[in-house]
Amino acid sequence: MKPILTIASFFLLPLFAIGQPPDTNDHSVREKITLFSKILHEDRPLYIQVPKADSAHPDDKFPVLYLLDGESHFDMLAQYCNYLSRWDVNAIPQMIVVGIANTNRVRDLTPSHSIFDYRGRPDTNANSRLLPSGGNDALFRFIREELMPYVETHYKTQPFKIFAGHSFGGITTINCLLTHPELFNAYISVSPSFWWDREYLLQLADQRLKKIDSQNKILFYSDASEGLDDSSTFHINLLRFDSLLKTRNLRGLDHQYRYYPAEIHMTEPVIAYYEALRYIYKDWLVPPQDPKKVNSILLMEHYNRLSRRYGYTILPNEGNIDDWALWLLKDPETIKNGISLLEMNVTNYPSSAHALTSLGKAYELKGDKQRADECYRKAAHL
Repeated sequence: MKPILTIASFFLLPLFAIGQPPDTNDHSVREKITLFSKILHEDRPLYIQVPKADSAHPDDKFPVLYLLDGESHFDMLAQYCNYLSRWDVNAIPQMIVVGIANTNRVRDLTPSHSIFDYRGRPDTNANSRLLPSGGNDALFRFIREELMPYVETHYKTQPFKIFAGHSFGGITTINCLLTHPELFNAYISVSPSFWWDREYLLQLADQRLKKIDSQNKILFYSDASEGLDDSSTFHINLLRFDSLLKTRNLRGLDHQYRYYPAEIHMTEPVIAYYEALRYIYKDWLVPPQDPKKVNSILLMEHYNRLSRRYGYTILPNEGNIDDWALWLLKDPETIKNGISLLEMNVTNYPSSAHALTSLGKAYELKGDKQRADECYRKAAHL
C-alpha cells in the first residue's frame, strides 16, 4: 500500500500544472490617473503600467521607466516592456512604465526660453507657440518632488530609473543628464531637437560634460532622416554630439548612437525605443550554455553581475529557469543540471508552489521519492 502522502501528491500534480510555465498573456495592469502639481499649478495626466501582483513573489519590486509624450508613446513602450520581459523572452526585467502626458509641450520640454524657430529665424508673432518655452527646470522639479514620490509610495519600485523622450522630449532627457544626472540611471533621447535656441544644448553639453558625474549612467541617442531633405543641421548636430561624447571618453558613461536613415521623425520611435531598451539591458540575457555544464552557480554569477550593474538584487526569472530545467530533465546526462536549476528556483522563490512542485517532479524522475514528497507537501501547504 502506497503512503497517503504519495497518493495525495499524485492528486495535487494536475493542480500545479507540472511542466507548464506561467502563461504568456498580458501580465500587467494599466491605469490613467491625474496628479495635481503644486509646482506646475495644474492637473497632470499620467498613464501607468504595473506588473500584476504575483502571490508567489509578493515582495517583487520593479525598475521604473518615465516616458515623456505619454499620450503618444505610452502604449508602444508598455507593449515593448510587456513582451521583452515575458518569461519566455526574458530580454529585460519587468518594469513599471509611467507615461507623462503633455499639457503645454513647448513650455515643459524645452531647456531655455527662445523665440527662434527650426530655421533659426525669430518668431515675433504675439501668439507664437514659443513664448512659454524654457520650462525644463520646473518639469524636473515636478518629477523629483512630486511624481517620483507618488510612484514610489503607491507602487513597489527598485532604485533603477530610466528617462525617455522623443524630439523636444529628447533634448529634455539630455538636459536632465547634463544638469541633474542624479535623477535617473539611464537616458533615452530619440531624435533630440538640438536645433533649439540656436543649438543651446550642444553648447551646454560642451561645458557640462567636463563636470557631470557620469558614473554608472547609460545613454542611448538616435536620429532618422531629419535634415536630409530640408538641408537643416539636424543630423549634423547628432554627429557633433556623438563626437563630443567620444572625444571626452567619460568613464562610467555607457553610450550608444544609432542612425536610422530609412525612418522619418515620426516613425523612428518605433525602432529606436525598442533598440534603446535592448541596449540598456544588453547583458540581461544569459549567454549560451553547454547543457552538460550549466548549473545554479554559473547562473547566479551572471545575475550577481547584473545586480552590481543595476544597483539592486536581481534574481533569475522563475518561469524561464523552470522551462530550461524541464528541458534538461529529459536527458539522463543533464538531469543533475536540471535539478540544480530547480533547487535554485526554490531557494530564490520559497513562496512559489510551482517551483516546489517542479522540483518534486524532478526528484521523482531521479528516483528520490522521499525528497519528492517533501516538496509536494510544502507545495500543498502553500
